[in-house]
Amino acid sequence: MKKVISLILTACLLLTLTACGGTAQQPTEAPAPTEAAAESYTYEFDGMMGKETAQIDLYPDHTCQFFLPGNEMIKDVYAGIYNQEGNTVTIFGLKNTDASSAYALPGLWDWIVEGNATITVDEAAMTFVPEGAAASAEAPAQTSGQKNISYASNSGAQVCDVYVPEGTDKAPVIVLVHGGGFMFGDQAMAVIQPVIEKALDKGYAVVSVDYRKATEAVFPAALGDVKAAVRWVRANAMEYGFDPERIAIWGESAGAYLSLMTALTPNVAQLNADVTDYAEVPSNVTALVSFYAPVEFYTLYEEAGKPDSAAASFESNFLGQDITADKDATYKSYWETYADSIPSDLMVWIQVGDADSRVPHSQSVNFAERLGNYLPAENIRHSVIPGADHEDALFYTDENLDAVFAWLDGFMKG
Repeated sequence: MKKVISLILTACLLLTLTACGGTAQQPTEAPAPTEAAAESYTYEFDGMMGKETAQIDLYPDHTCQFFLPGNEMIKDVYAGIYNQEGNTVTIFGLKNTDASSAYALPGLWDWIVEGNATITVDEAAMTFVPEGAAASAEAPAQTSGQKNISYASNSGAQVCDVYVPEGTDKAPVIVLVHGGGFMFGDQAMAVIQPVIEKALDKGYAVVSVDYRKATEAVFPAALGDVKAAVRWVRANAMEYGFDPERIAIWGESAGAYLSLMTALTPNVAQLNADVTDYAEVPSNVTALVSFYAPVEFYTLYEEAGKPDSAAASFESNFLGQDITADKDATYKSYWETYADSIPSDLMVWIQVGDADSRVPHSQSVNFAERLGNYLPAENIRHSVIPGADHEDALFYTDENLDAVFAWLDGFMKG
């Protein structure tokens, strides 16, 4: 069946898109998408010059392009990033006012969607709707819980969803941190739902955390947010039925970076950023679970064989500057810079796939090896899942999640 896309402009123009093939045009001032084939759509619309044709390409590495190949007066190519969760695709972009800005989008993008937009997808159609509009009814089901509870006071992004298992008054807690390149996603992302469901089944409470994205505030803001969320859990343990002495932090992708930094630097005040809520409460955790984390930003793109991609990367956006431009500044975001802060009793599970197409799996391998210089070998579990890609379903099988929770049970219960 041919896919049809409807684009609702802020000027109330309705555009119909149809899927197309062909080779995508490359962006001029934004990172080039992966060489993998794009899912491409073209559409006709009533523009300022009459009937015009536009195209949007969605690439597997979460980059996307919007351009007008049929208009000779417009030569620029507009690039951005997107995230897909089930039937919802969210597109993000920045104005091209600074040549160093990653994933830059000139003013035409603002004319189309005024910033972010959500594409709601079903089997036969996509619909662009304004950010915040209702998602498709076919979006993945989510476990019920208490939603959007504020854990700090700096930003509306500092919210969490709370899930508490039945039949327990003092449950061990998983602080769950989603990924999304430090640019997108939220605490209800589909990729983390299996962790929430398994945790509840195993008798764990879950506090799934959102945080400020790089478009709102750069490093260490998001890290300060996650640290504050841990403090909130401990400070509100009695109200929610948490065990304040048994808190594990679990992250995937960018969330794994935020999790490992939280776990390894509990007493580094400057990494609390501008967040002062519950400042007197410790942010220590008992355990860390890291799935396919970017760890060492300075070497990440060299390890990936794509050194030219570093300046326009998610990580550069996160730090607010080119990650390769100032080595000392970049290493302020690296855990080993704060080695003296590492809790000697921390338990760590590190897991990655050897087919990771977004973050080189050597980042996690190096992390596990170097962490052995600071923690006893028995405190660290490290494994590589053969054939697993980034955010691969192999991480979220019953077998793998059961193994993680069996390991956690050894020190999070009893």
